[in-house]
Amino acid sequence: MPRLAVLFAISIPVLACDHDSEADCADEARNGSLVAEQEPAAHEAGEDDGCIDDVEEFGPPTESTCPPGSTLTWESFGQEFMATYCTRCHASTLTGDARQGAPLYHDFDTLDGVLAVADHVDRKAASGPAATNELMPPSAPTPTLEERQQLGEWLACELAAM
Repeated sequence: MPRLAVLFAISIPVLACDHDSEADCADEARNGSLVAEQEPAAHEAGEDDGCIDDVEEFGPPTESTCPPGSTLTWESFGQEFMATYCTRCHASTLTGDARQGAPLYHDFDTLDGVLAVADHVDRKAASGPAATNELMPPSAPTPTLEERQQLGEWLACELAAM
């Protein structure tokens, strides 16, 4: 297989930011405007410009929907779910090794932080009619199937309200 084909085949999606400062990249991550791209050369070379974060493999979209009358909100579900299962790695207060490999700007201690990468959360940890994704969290405690289904529903409702 030619080298170019091999590089493309092993390329990893990343979130790319075109700004010079990490603060500008963080702003883009918070408002959900970072763009997923293929960056094999930067990844293979191990380069880190402070604005490109590796995104590991994802499961399929769950295709969760927001049912009429859903009562799941950040306050009634999302905040506690994130605190229980996610913010041990995905918190804005964590840096370096304390993130245990969690990508920068994937911070789940605020509603805006979750919504900025809601598709990633769905495809890593939620359950719905099309898929159950159990890639996250990587260790105990882990959510039950019912909690993963609620996560899918809650994300769908939050996104529908935007």
